[in-house]
Amino acid sequence: MISKVFIIVAAILSGVFSPNATAQTGKLFSGKFSSEGDVTASGIMTMELSQTDSKIEGVSNYQSNTDNSDSGMLSVNGYVKNNIGYIRFRDQRGNTVADGNISIKDATTLYFKQTTTTSLLPSVTYLYGKGSYPNTASVSKKSYTGSYSNEGDTTAKGIISFQMTQSGSKIEGTANYKTNNDQLDTGILSVNGYVKGDTAYIRFRDQKGQTIADGILFPSGSNTGFKQTTSSNILPIEAILYR
Repeated sequence: MISKVFIIVAAILSGVFSPNATAQTGKLFSGKFSSEGDVTASGIMTMELSQTDSKIEGVSNYQSNTDNSDSGMLSVNGYVKNNIGYIRFRDQRGNTVADGNISIKDATTLYFKQTTTTSLLPSVTYLYGKGSYPNTASVSKKSYTGSYSNEGDTTAKGIISFQMTQSGSKIEGTANYKTNNDQLDTGILSVNGYVKGDTAYIRFRDQKGQTIADGILFPSGSNTGFKQTTSSNILPIEAILYR
């Protein structure tokens, strides 16, 4: 009798203290994710994850924009508890390179935070759902697809123009800024970012891929407003754009 009681108690304690025994249903973290479009990111992190009950596994990669480093393909394993994924990254030799956690930011976005200090992965980044991730419909009420320019604004010191395409919450395209006195011409800049609500959060890069400025696009009456959120002197601080 004592033996049976001991076995039952041991089983209960095992369930309480085992992280993988946490009741967790659904597939919150199943799908393909990428930080592309996060204008605060210093590189591109991708994850392809599969969640079965409380178990997470998959693969990840990180390519830095600052030093062009590449983590290579990393395996990802972990578990889910209270809607937070606790994950470990290993290289192709099976060596642990980093730990972190992921959480649901909103219906289309995950938030990754590294709990170690390796430079092989970002400290924090947002990850946007792709393909098989549920609820990937755009949360934007406005489409920024089209051509824009502040030409016609007599108070402007130069002409800034955009050629943009929006697909879901992802936005990309090109931009150019040229001052009226011909002292500055940025050439063709690439523009990437994401749209949340009615606001587009964008990052400008030159032809070498270097980040030169960040900004936002937003509705301004029947037109579109631009505001720079950095302090670059090669783009205007703000502008009203017309189609």
